[in-house]
Amino acid sequence: MLDAMQPLRRWEQFGVPKLCGAMSYGLLVAPDIDIEIYGALRVDAGFSLVSEWAQDPAVDRVLFINAVDGPDGGLGWEVRYRYVGVPWAVQMWLLPGDYDGPRSADLVAPMRDALCYRTRAAILSIKEALVERGAEYRSMDVYRAVLDDGVKDVEEYDRWCRSYSSTGLLDWRPAPLR
Repeated sequence: MLDAMQPLRRWEQFGVPKLCGAMSYGLLVAPDIDIEIYGALRVDAGFSLVSEWAQDPAVDRVLFINAVDGPDGGLGWEVRYRYVGVPWAVQMWLLPGDYDGPRSADLVAPMRDALCYRTRAAILSIKEALVERGAEYRSMDVYRAVLDDGVKDVEEYDRWCRSYSSTGLLDWRPAPLR
């Protein structure tokens, strides 16, 4: 999918693109890619790229989010790209180079360092069960539940959510494996 669309290479002309989210940790369940780009906040930069992608018959939706004055502090684009018959959501956030909010890109290495076979299997199992039931969820909550609190299955996760689920931006990092 990344080879077909080449978002990382194409964003390089406007900043420093970083793959983040579930794909970067090897925890992808739903066809969703997250990318952060650190550079100048230029609306025209993102629109120049999405206008090229929008001409591709594989693209069936483009969404723009101006969150410069919100907690996200950036500009967002989502492109729905159909790859081998599967619709993918590619979410791209252009953030200032000196962005001081929680950076998803900064979570990649700590997540990789914190995962082991057991926690990876638990996270994937919970996310798959949630997708199967059509539930909305935040992957960050699944990661926190498993890595911080030892949650092992979707039933435990449901109980965990009653007290610990989150909203908004989080500056969370998992503890490394011991």
